[in-house]
Amino acid sequence: MSTSALDLLIALDGRLDDLETTTMLPGSIPRVRQEWGGLARASLQLLQARPRHPNDSARRLEALLNSLAAAPGEYPLPAPGTGLMAITATIGCTAEIMRVRTVASPAAREQAGDAIWASLEGSLARAARWTQRGFLDAGVGPEPEIVRLAGSEAHPHRSPALQTWRIIGPTDPGIDGAVSRWEHAATETIASRRGVTQLALQLAAADIALVCASASAVMRIGAYAGALSDASAACGALDGAGRSWRHATRWPAELRLGGRATELRQASADLRQHLDGTLRTRGDWKRPDDMFAEVTAEQLVAVLHSGLQSAIRVGQEAAAAFDDLAHGASRVWLDASQIPTPGVVQQALDSARYEWLPDPAGFHSAEGLLHDSAEAVARLVHATPLTIAALATPPNPPRQVDDEGPWETVPVVLDPLRTAQERALLAAIAPAEPRANTIGF
Repeated sequence: MSTSALDLLIALDGRLDDLETTTMLPGSIPRVRQEWGGLARASLQLLQARPRHPNDSARRLEALLNSLAAAPGEYPLPAPGTGLMAITATIGCTAEIMRVRTVASPAAREQAGDAIWASLEGSLARAARWTQRGFLDAGVGPEPEIVRLAGSEAHPHRSPALQTWRIIGPTDPGIDGAVSRWEHAATETIASRRGVTQLALQLAAADIALVCASASAVMRIGAYAGALSDASAACGALDGAGRSWRHATRWPAELRLGGRATELRQASADLRQHLDGTLRTRGDWKRPDDMFAEVTAEQLVAVLHSGLQSAIRVGQEAAAAFDDLAHGASRVWLDASQIPTPGVVQQALDSARYEWLPDPAGFHSAEGLLHDSAEAVARLVHATPLTIAALATPPNPPRQVDDEGPWETVPVVLDPLRTAQERALLAAIAPAEPRANTIGF
């Protein structure tokens, strides 16, 4: 199952609830002191892994944790153990997720960093108060650092931006697993000099365009439903990136690159099936109530943000492959009629019926394809952080219709792929009939 930093912080609350229902045994005090050393080290790793900014206010917490972490440990730890170990493991897993390289806007990164700090300090305060009560009941004085942690009044902050930091795998269900399998198949195929084909490069570009369109549709529908903030900037950037990748699928007729890309074709079909099953119905985007029935708009945006990050990596591999085709050892095949040759050589080629030849050195026939793919990657890199910026700002309230009469306000068209003509037809409202003349008394 895919897991985000927000999921683990919610799980951390459950671990603390379990801890607070237990009673510290008198014989466990030596182990509790050592468990706090491990908890402090895991917490320091999380503070270091989170996004930081110049006005960071976690220095006091880091000083207390450094003091606790410096205590020497004993391995294996003496029995009996406490629930602090489960808390330590959860915090350590959160640190691992926060180390995942994530494309996010500066505002989202700052908000995520502050949320991690506030949530961690609030969680450590709860664990410290449980420890302080157990020590006092046993007649033992707790460490000064634990007393200071217990006095913290920090309140955990669950920023939706924390859903950006996620770990997914090929066995995950839904869009996450399909994206992971597609990325693996695409990078393996495109990165191979012998395995890369025209179909593979075109298919990867078309899939990236589809991911962009899906993310744009989800954000537009979520903003219309009031579940997300204004997403016009992100949708515009995603639509532009999608157009660039659709343009990158068009190869000149005189260029070819044959071969087989069976694994990528299967992964691409699987990705399209999962996107259609989750986001579309009867050839159109789902309505807000249907699209967000099982998952929230924020969770779905986070899923597609992960898909966009995978698309960036695949797009960069595609651009590198085009660079190799244009300037490296690999070569596309060029229509023989496009290659000027002496008459004698041309006669020999005609007699041998050679219609396609490797692109001659110096021709750089794939230069245009390289330019298109590089521009598409740049647009995608620009658009991806904007998708998560919508999670860092409060959502707009849902639109309210005050008029309860027979004339309804026509909603904004939700499908970004509809033509301008369809938009005009859907937006047309029949004029009201003229008011009938009445007789007054």
